[in-house]
Amino acid sequence: MTDPTRPASASTLLNDFAATWASDRVRLADIVDMLGDRVYGLMLLIFAIPSAIPNPVPGITAILGLPLVIVAAQQVMGRPRPWFPAVLGNRSIATADFRRFVVQADPWLKRVERLLRPRFRALVSSFGERILAAIALLMAVILTLPIPLANLLPAVSICFIALAMIEYDGLMAGVGIAVAVGSVVIASSVVYGFVKIGIFLIQNALA
Repeated sequence: MTDPTRPASASTLLNDFAATWASDRVRLADIVDMLGDRVYGLMLLIFAIPSAIPNPVPGITAILGLPLVIVAAQQVMGRPRPWFPAVLGNRSIATADFRRFVVQADPWLKRVERLLRPRFRALVSSFGERILAAIALLMAVILTLPIPLANLLPAVSICFIALAMIEYDGLMAGVGIAVAVGSVVIASSVVYGFVKIGIFLIQNALA
């Protein structure tokens, strides 16, 4: 039985949008206009999912990283809705491709959504969401950097944070924060390792 007090799930919102969108192309601006009061969580989710699940498109994290940074930064600043410059807001994809993306993401989303429910609301209050957005912003920045083996966890963290915002699930927000901490540790370790290797190579070259 459906709980009438529970918000519509991310998979439901995305499937409804994909099914009812009449134009042959979908712009970023269209998505912002159609997604309602949980637009920030849904935009973060849409941009992060392709980097969190297997995707054959090379360089996808760099392409989607900038919109992620823009969305998260605006939520941190407290804007009621995200705004994109025209060069990004007017970018579009074929509606058929958007629907294909929704179909590919749907099984993953539904598996996670079975674990979600509104709880620990303090973590997903208006102030709490701005803190979560700041963490998502850090993850988005890491996602755009060419750090080997350090892109998956930031994307997963953003997905968990986004789902927490959409479903008002503070426990999932905590999971997203924990994954973010792991992401920072791994990214820092990888960068530190490359710096040490670089210093070693330079020292040997000058010896």
